[in-house]
Amino acid sequence: MEIAAVSGFVRLRSVRRRIAAVVLVSNLVAGSAGAVSPAANPEMTVAKWVPRTVHFMYAAVAPSSDTTFYSCDSLQERISAILRRLGARDAVVKPFGCFTSGGAEKFPGVDATFSVLEPAGTGDQGESKKIEAHWEKVTLSPDDSCGLIEQVKQHILPLFPTRNQTSGCSPPFSVEVLQPVSR
Repeated sequence: MEIAAVSGFVRLRSVRRRIAAVVLVSNLVAGSAGAVSPAANPEMTVAKWVPRTVHFMYAAVAPSSDTTFYSCDSLQERISAILRRLGARDAVVKPFGCFTSGGAEKFPGVDATFSVLEPAGTGDQGESKKIEAHWEKVTLSPDDSCGLIEQVKQHILPLFPTRNQTSGCSPPFSVEVLQPVSR
């Protein structure tokens, strides 16, 4: 009887070890399923921050009842908001071409420096730290005029890697840009 009890104890311990091993392996598999690598998910990619600069002057063309005029301050705020929405970081936006004191300008402008995410190439030699990124659809505010959106599309958007850009500005303009996985 005593031998059987010892033998049962040994079997029970062996079964417990097997169960513990199965639980451990299943937890490891379940935990790694949540961690998606860029290679496993084609929507994710490895990217790096790169600096950009732009000298942007807004021109209210063909004045009509729909034409929007901006003061230097309002243009600075709009361009800052657009850059943030597109995923730029460390943006410094400074107005230029201001002749009125707070009123609408004919040709207000901004100088901007900022960083954008761009896919990291295999031959990159840069010092920039590589991070995980994904493509995210961004819709520019319907508060912006069509004239401003069209000029942003021509002069600022080319500084960003983009895809799936819609045409026009109504319905609101949208585009996919790279965004960091964790903000």
